[in-house]
Amino acid sequence: MQDVENVYQDAYFRSKCVKGLFIHDISNLFQIISNSIELCESLLKEEIKMKDLSEYFQMIAKQLTRGKKLIRNVRNLSELEEYEMPLAPVEVFTELKNAINFTCISFPKKDIDIRISSDYENLYTMANELLSEVFENIIINSIKYNKNEVVHIEVLCSVIDIHYENCVKIEFKDNGIGIDDARKEIIFQETHMKSRHSKGMGIGLSLVAKLIELYGGSIWVENRINGDSTKGSNFIILIPLAKKRR
Repeated sequence: MQDVENVYQDAYFRSKCVKGLFIHDISNLFQIISNSIELCESLLKEEIKMKDLSEYFQMIAKQLTRGKKLIRNVRNLSELEEYEMPLAPVEVFTELKNAINFTCISFPKKDIDIRISSDYENLYTMANELLSEVFENIIINSIKYNKNEVVHIEVLCSVIDIHYENCVKIEFKDNGIGIDDARKEIIFQETHMKSRHSKGMGIGLSLVAKLIELYGGSIWVENRINGDSTKGSNFIILIPLAKKRR
């Protein structure tokens, strides 16, 4: 009986995961398309710059392609049991740069400075196409919860050994409002998204934590500056390292 209950609980949580992914990404996708159309309208009212106009149409086309990919991913997630989710080597910097590009487009009026630091040219981790969604979610939170004129995000990528297993370590250090120490352990929990004081962070971060768990990794958050939670956050992700594809 307990096994049956666990199966239903897993199925329920997976459906919540799929729903969260779909709502989060569709909202971002429509926001980007809306911003692009608004900017196109502005250009048409002024002197038409065909090059600039063409770039925004390309953005819209990319979002439509991304929407098709999202539908495919959601369908795959809804059809697979957690233990059947296929993982394969995924190049970290490729997914990271895609996430940064899409996120910056979502906030055209924000001054955003995102820098990647690493001693490696390529890093492959065991994941899937949803890895870019993980990165995107964290970056969006760093931008949304930031009161500075310029949003600074430093992404540090390295390889460390954890219990005789090589893992990719990815740190997202921002200059945002930070997270109270009392909340650091609950922001990744599904129940946190119901809190009136969560400011919406719990929905995306609970999904992020679930995906990282499916990759066999872990995620947590620390203060960017030790001892001061008001000077920004440092989101840290560990995912098992994969061998580079040949």
